[in-house]
Order: sequence, then C-alpha cells, then structure tokens
Amino acid sequence: MSDRDAAAQKAKLTGQIRSFLDWLGDGRKLTQTGRIGLADARYLVEFLGTGDVIDPAIGGQTFKTKSSEELPYLTRIVEWAKVTRLIRVTGTRLTPVKKNATLADRPVDLVLTMLAAFPRLGKSLFPRSTWRQSIVGDEFADVSEVMLTALLTSAGPRALASLNDTAYDMIAARYELGRLTELQHDFLRRTIAVDIEIAMSALHVLGVVVLDTGTDRESADASAELTDLGRYALRRLRNLAEPGDPILQVLITLEEVADPPVWRRVLIPAAYSLDRVHTVVQAAMGWQDSHLHEFRLGDRTFAAAHPDDEMGHLDERQFRFGDLLAGADRIDYVYDFGDGWDHALVIEARAVAQDGAAYPACVAGVGACPPEDCGGSPGFAEFKEALAGSPSAARDELVRWAGGDYDPDRFDLPAVNTAVAAVSFRNPPR
Repeated sequence: MSDRDAAAQKAKLTGQIRSFLDWLGDGRKLTQTGRIGLADARYLVEFLGTGDVIDPAIGGQTFKTKSSEELPYLTRIVEWAKVTRLIRVTGTRLTPVKKNATLADRPVDLVLTMLAAFPRLGKSLFPRSTWRQSIVGDEFADVSEVMLTALLTSAGPRALASLNDTAYDMIAARYELGRLTELQHDFLRRTIAVDIEIAMSALHVLGVVVLDTGTDRESADASAELTDLGRYALRRLRNLAEPGDPILQVLITLEEVADPPVWRRVLIPAAYSLDRVHTVVQAAMGWQDSHLHEFRLGDRTFAAAHPDDEMGHLDERQFRFGDLLAGADRIDYVYDFGDGWDHALVIEARAVAQDGAAYPACVAGVGACPPEDCGGSPGFAEFKEALAGSPSAARDELVRWAGGDYDPDRFDLPAVNTAVAAVSFRNPPR
C-alpha cells in the first residue's frame, strides 16, 4: 500500500463513510421529512464516533434531541455521501448508489471524489437557523475554492487569520457593507472566522488538511496546511502539472508602456492550451477579460472559437503552448482591439515542475495594470500625467473612475499569484 493509500485509508472521514455504507446495506427507511430516524441516529452517533451530543445538558437543564437534523456531524457525513453520489434518497428510503459502490474500497479515489464535492457543502456545513445565518455558507462554492487555492499556493502553514481576511474581502466585494457599524463589521469578521474554522475542520477529518487552532482561532499561531495527500488530491482535481512535467518561464511585457513599465514573470505548464494561457495572462496582468483578444505567432493568429469569425483565426483551444513554442521563444498577445494592448510573451527558461510547487504561478512583476478602456498606451500616459498633477475636480473624477486609489507603481505579488493560481480551477485544460 502506498503512502497516499495509507493516508486516505487512515482519514477519519473515509472510515466513517465506509462504516456508514456498511450500516446502510441495501437501504434504510427515512422519516416522512426525509431524515434518518432518531433511533438510527442515536446508534450512528456512537457507531461512527461523530462526536455529536445527544440530549445535551445546558445550565443544569437537559434538552431532548428531537431530530437527526440537530446532530451536525452526522448530518455532514450523510450530506457529503449524498453529494458524492454514494447514496441517494428514493421515496422515503436512503439507498446506496450501486454503480459507485466500489468507490469506498478505493481510498484515494474516495478522497478525490469527496474533495471535489466539498464546494457544494455550504448548506450542510452552515445550516440556517432562527439564530444563525452564514454568508460564508451562501457563497461557499467560491469561498471554498479561494481557500483551497490559498492553501495550495502556500509553501507552509497558512494562518487562519489570513484565510479569514481573504473570505471577508471576497464577501465585502459582493455585499453592500458600507453602512455597517464598526461593531457589526467586527461581528461579521468573527462569524467568518468561525465558519472558516468549520470548513477547515471538515477538510481535516478528510485527511487533506492539518488544522492547528492554536490558542485562539484569531491568534497568529492558528493555521491550516495541506497534507501530502491533500496537495496531491487538489493538484489532480485541478489538472495541475505533476512533478517532472515541462514548465515554461514566461516574461509577459506590456509594450509601449513606461514610467513604470508593466511586466510579469509567470511559470506556465507547457501542456496548457492557448485559451488557458489567455486566462493566465489576464489574471497576471490584472485585466478584466471584457474585450476580445488574439495570439500572434508568425503569420498565424489564434483566438476564441467563434462561428462567425471572418478574420481567419485558428481555434486557440486546439493548440498547446509548449508545442507552439517548441521552435520559438516569443508569441504576441493582443487584448482589446480598440485600445490595442500589445503584450510580448517571451520564453526565458524551460524547466520541469517541482514536487510541492503549484502552477501556474507568478514569481515577480512591476507596475499596475492600466485601467480598462483608458485609450491604450497613449491614453494611459495621459491618465498617469493627470494623476500626478495638481488636485482638481477633473483629477478627482479620474481617481473615482479608476477605482478610488489607483497607483501606477502598485504591484501586489501575493494577490496576483492568488489570481493566477485560481486559473487552475476556472478553466480546466481540454
């Protein structure tokens, strides 16, 4: 048995899933509301070792458990098994899905399948009640992917405080939080911190994350880190380069832009198709992908497939980056045919993927991405000149148009690298 098989076999959740399926047999009757009966639930709490408390005593008073719905860890196991299609509800019975029955006997495949289903667990991880609602749960499909990306791009443990901030920033960008008081903001941050720890705890029992809650979930020593099994599983699910696969070190330079120049150094798997390289360029530079684009290599042009294309573009999905650049060291990329942003993609080095590293990755860069629709390089030069000028109503309007705090010299490597790493799950290779 390999180390990965042993780790997957040893994971608490995979053992609970196997035991649950053994108990389920050919099927079990559910209540009229589609829940596991209370008598069965009481047995399963002990049999599976879920840690749920039956009939909890609080302040000297005993509160009778009335439904399996009140047992969050048992409910999580059942719902995770449903989402992975190991079980299903048929009428008022809970039955195994026979075509997936052998999955429980393949520990690594079981972990892969359950990790793939993780982003769909928002409702079961964070059930709504009269006293609690979770914004993280509502946005979990995206929050979970960002959390996993952050863990994958970390060389070591990732502080839970950092994951909390990442989730908060994503939520703040989607909700109107400007009217919240300082007390309400603080409450929201604390709620998010609790929810991120819940999510990491779920991955911990799956065996893909080591969770260290430290002395306090908001303290600097609280952290999460992918295990070797977790890193392998996530890379497999996202079709990332395996150790030894060819990697191209690419310098992406925005041409005809200076003071400061704008460039990014990016590591891209050679097996990526051009449509995926396009998403890497967009993420690394900071564009919004709201305009047309094309690649140019010699007298050939490549772009997104379009049935009415009259420009003779080749379908960029059909060409792999490494194959095209096997006999060349440069390909050009144009974004927004109106503004005409020309990029030079120059191959600086050819290497192989390293064990423990994640690709694509941005390793260096200079300069902020120009605002969209600012008039190409001439308009961008005028924009920067106006920003550097004396305060005026026109200058204030430009600042507002550019987002309020535009700085041509700003380059945030961690933020850019997170965006680049996210390409690995947004647009799977073909």
